[in-house]
Amino acid sequence: MRPAVDPYRDWGAAYVLGSLSPAERREFEVHLAGCPDCAANLASLAGLPGILSVVPRERAAALLEPEPEGGPSVLAGLLAAERSRRRRARVLTAAAVLVAALMGAAVVFLLRPAPPTTTPGPPQVAMRQTVPSPVTAAVRLVDEPWGTRIEVRCSYDRPVGKSAPTVEYGLNVVDGRGRAVQVATWTAGPGSTTRPVATTKLVRSDVTAVEIRLLPDDLVILRVEF
Repeated sequence: MRPAVDPYRDWGAAYVLGSLSPAERREFEVHLAGCPDCAANLASLAGLPGILSVVPRERAAALLEPEPEGGPSVLAGLLAAERSRRRRARVLTAAAVLVAALMGAAVVFLLRPAPPTTTPGPPQVAMRQTVPSPVTAAVRLVDEPWGTRIEVRCSYDRPVGKSAPTVEYGLNVVDGRGRAVQVATWTAGPGSTTRPVATTKLVRSDVTAVEIRLLPDDLVILRVEF
């Protein structure tokens, strides 16, 4: 037994061209909801109105003339052309996306900035103990537009077998005339490492020495000369 022919299979073109009556449109839309074949066919006809809009008038008039028996269908030819165009468009779109992705990767590679080169700063200089103590330190002088930045790393060793108090320290900068100016203070206890940072208006070449003093006695316990 031959399967029944879907009576709506040829309604798609009339639907997209607006040739169905309102009642027929509603009937066809109800049918589309339950017929995936007709829905797929309708989707393939979405570009048909645009194609017909550019068909010359005399060519459109030929659509109204009866076809010779066995002759090709003009509408079928247009539909085939539209399907072919859509296939080509998909291929070209995919190719364009691939080319754009490759070009984008190349542009990113070319425009990616080189990693910044870091200029090593001046080395830290170990400070010399002027009196025996569990405190050691190193200092670095860094040029700045306003003068000099002083970076200190100060360690307070933990005494073995006995306790030690928390102590207050002062950081002093000495200029070419021998004048000492306090630029920072901090407190530290046994087993700690502090990293105070201070600034001075003196340019680096005018700093002749840096001292760490024990407060409040103002006793110099560490010193380095430049």
